[in-house]
Amino acid sequence: MKLTRLSLIGVAFIAIGAVCGIIQNVFYGWIDADGFIHDSLFLPLSYLFLFAGALLLVISILINLSGRFKRNG
Repeated sequence: MKLTRLSLIGVAFIAIGAVCGIIQNVFYGWIDADGFIHDSLFLPLSYLFLFAGALLLVISILINLSGRFKRNG
């Protein structure tokens, strides 16, 4: 499978989501003495970017497969 622009954007989104998740875990995620969880905006951003990147990769694969079927039959 060749890397199209859509799949490269999907991989970039997944990488950005991973970096946001690492930043969240290293710098911002903790539980205080009262049991209150302290989070930042990086946690929802990491899930958003990971989901969007995975969705873009699935769409890219489906486009690639549909193009192969149209050429073969």
